[in-house]
Amino acid sequence: MFRTIATIAFAIRFGHPEVSEDDANRYAVALQAEAERNDFDPLTGVAIIHRESRFTPGAKSRDGEDFGLAQVRARYVGACRKDKNPLRRPSEACKAVKESLLEPEENIAVMGEIIAGHRKLCKQMKANSSMLGWLASYQGSNSKKENRWCVPSDGARSVVKYRDKLVWAVAKAKDQIEATDRALAQQAEERAKVADAREDAPVEEAPAEAPVPGPRGS
Repeated sequence: MFRTIATIAFAIRFGHPEVSEDDANRYAVALQAEAERNDFDPLTGVAIIHRESRFTPGAKSRDGEDFGLAQVRARYVGACRKDKNPLRRPSEACKAVKESLLEPEENIAVMGEIIAGHRKLCKQMKANSSMLGWLASYQGSNSKKENRWCVPSDGARSVVKYRDKLVWAVAKAKDQIEATDRALAQQAEERAKVADAREDAPVEEAPAEAPVPGPRGS
């Protein structure tokens, strides 16, 4: 589902006014892109991050497994997947992965890929990719031993409940959000005009250098 940058940023700051406008817009840009790429509602992404880290980019779980905004489990990402003990003895490449997950844009991008993966898993295992199911899977409630896959959980219901609250808040603030969208569009248009003007500006030729006199001015 498409949501404007102003809508997503509003939803972020609705529950987290401590997040600056600049950071909210920054996260919103990443969420909008990943939601379109991986087919989920950006407000669901906001709700996931709200539950996982309360929008703390540098968040790390107590057990040292989960990193960043969406508390991505590093051992399942990139080079960390190849390590025998990514928690206690991570390779240099795995350490780099963990650091990258503390960058908001990278973390949100990985979150989007994980959402798509769990939705696919639920469809394979349960022939159902409902939000409650893949959210429970995302939160780690599956059990291969017990053959339990994508069963709705309290954690998943908590995310959906908060998302519904955001949908209500966004609808209530429709006029305010639309005004912000217009302002952002105008700013973008002005920046584009400035960039075009710079590209079209004539390049001044450097003045010809005066001949260098030889010894004693000869």
